Amino acid sequence: MEIQRKNPSVTEKYAREGHPSIEELVAEQGTVFPADPRELLGDFWPEEESIEDFLAALHEWRGHRKTDRAA
Repeated sequence: MEIQRKNPSVTEKYAREGHPSIEELVAEQGTVFPADPRELLGDFWPEEESIEDFLAALHEWRGHRKTDRAA
């Protein structure tokens, strides 16, 4: 006879019951959403750099080359 745990692990629970809903994941992980959307803004690019510099860096980070027409 198998002994059932009172608090099965997340892996065990969802292996039996299927994928969790968003609400279940939020409750399980204790996720807290910011009240102010401005808290989600990133500050990863210097203000003195132009959008062209940003786009060039983005293409470089993604491995795109200007000579590669498929990129």
